[in-house]
Amino acid sequence: MIYLLYGEEKYDLYKFVDKIKSKFDKLKTGVNLFYITKENINELESIASTVTFFGQNKLIIIKDTNLKFDIKKLILNCDKEDIYLIIEDNIDKRTTEYKELSKSIDVKEFKHLNNKDMVSYMINTLKMYKLSISYDNAQYMADICGEDKSNNINELKKLVAFLNTGEIVSKDTIDKICVKTLNSKIFDMLDFAVNKDKHKAIDMLDELLKQKEPVIKISVMLYKQIKYLYMIKYLKGKNTKDINSILEIHPFAFGKLNKVSDKYNLEYLRMLIDKFDKYDSKTKIGEIDFEIGLKQIICMM
Repeated sequence: MIYLLYGEEKYDLYKFVDKIKSKFDKLKTGVNLFYITKENINELESIASTVTFFGQNKLIIIKDTNLKFDIKKLILNCDKEDIYLIIEDNIDKRTTEYKELSKSIDVKEFKHLNNKDMVSYMINTLKMYKLSISYDNAQYMADICGEDKSNNINELKKLVAFLNTGEIVSKDTIDKICVKTLNSKIFDMLDFAVNKDKHKAIDMLDELLKQKEPVIKISVMLYKQIKYLYMIKYLKGKNTKDINSILEIHPFAFGKLNKVSDKYNLEYLRMLIDKFDKYDSKTKIGEIDFEIGLKQIICMM
């Protein structure tokens, strides 16, 4: 039994791994549980052919190798009683290795829930704990907490611990208890800048820096949002339909960016992109400080 597991939703992926592990009475590393990475991939063949003590079946977890091992030999020579879990973050389906594996084994992709399903998941989870939340507030929570299921489960647990049975989850409670994702915070910073409240935008940047968020990471994420604004504005000018689907932007983020794009013309957005490009070049050669340069761009918006 060989499985290829990949995708961005790690919570569901590792729940599947735990389910497979539960099939074994006892698992002990080096006895009937083996981990293979690119550092010890050369040991795969000998581990696969090893007979375990007392004839136990093996669980072999092959992780982050980019499928750089002899796929055909594994499929032909593996013991049918053993279980192999091949785990990758991302998969290039064009590669020979993937095509070879997908013909012969069980391939499972673990995707993030889409926005609608995440909202339903939040509502139903809170209902299990006898808490209620409106659709709009569940939507708001999904928007600020992001699409990572594991993170959202932690935020839901905090609400359950904070509230009493039968209470309603309000927007104020969400703001008090739940932690916004960095992306959501940066969007708020962009929103302040666009609405000419530069002081709040700068204050928010300072707060993120106090929280030890890397200024380079913040600048890259803000730059990405500016590029999205430009692409949305450009495609709207071409009367393109289904822009959200084309750009593959989270529905809530698209709704906000779509509104913001109306406040700028295409040339000004192009100028902001150029400013970011120059900022990137100048910071790399030490001509300008990362933080000062980013604050200058924010004040320019």
